[in-house]
Amino acid sequence: MSEVVIQALEVSADVLALAGAVFFLISAIGLLRLPDIFCRIHAPTKAATLGVILLGLSSVLRSLGEGNLVWLEDLVIILFLFLTVPVSSQELASAASRRRSRQTDDENSLENH
Repeated sequence: MSEVVIQALEVSADVLALAGAVFFLISAIGLLRLPDIFCRIHAPTKAATLGVILLGLSSVLRSLGEGNLVWLEDLVIILFLFLTVPVSSQELASAASRRRSRQTDDENSLENH
């Protein structure tokens, strides 16, 4: 590959890695700030999953730029996340529902926390 293409892949990989880190930060803040278990399920299942996927895509671009086949493993990890995260979040919500966890009724509850 030409030097320009390799540099473009590296810059794209860096941008994706930074975006993934931002989504991890958003996930952590959501996990701490959201009022109940049902709201808190969304923080790791949505934002953190997107963060992992962006980091995986960043790794794919880095591997492509270096010319090795490690990127196939990264794609398998991303596929595994797409298959397992919805199941785990559903099980967490079911367990919280069976335990009769209190759901926040107040519309302004996010402002109170």
